[in-house]
Amino acid sequence: MLTQRAALILRVHASLLFFLAVALIVRPSSLAEFMGFKALATTPELIWSFRSMGVLLLLPALLGPVVAAFAGERGLRQAAAGMAIISSCVGVVTLLAPIGISAGKILLSILWFLFALLYFYALRGRGRNR
Repeated sequence: MLTQRAALILRVHASLLFFLAVALIVRPSSLAEFMGFKALATTPELIWSFRSMGVLLLLPALLGPVVAAFAGERGLRQAAAGMAIISSCVGVVTLLAPIGISAGKILLSILWFLFALLYFYALRGRGRNR
């Protein structure tokens, strides 16, 4: 059961990360405005940073389904544990971003925390399934 839960969550998370990465690469200014950056604050450096984030998010987006398809139970446990910690950290960093409170910032933070909780839920049966 643990392997099926972890694999499903990895695939769903990877799909959302892929769409987020494409949005960051193609339209970084739109995502910056959605998060709460003002139009005048979107400098070329910020746009370049968002595009770089998009390229980096392609890594887990493309490797998630591969791990879900070919890794054994131990590999899925390790991937889920790593993604739970990373998702929690990204959620905290998104909340602490030096911009005002906006619906986009809160929504993205909630999504990161939701996936962290889903990964922890997938790991819930870890001790029983050894």
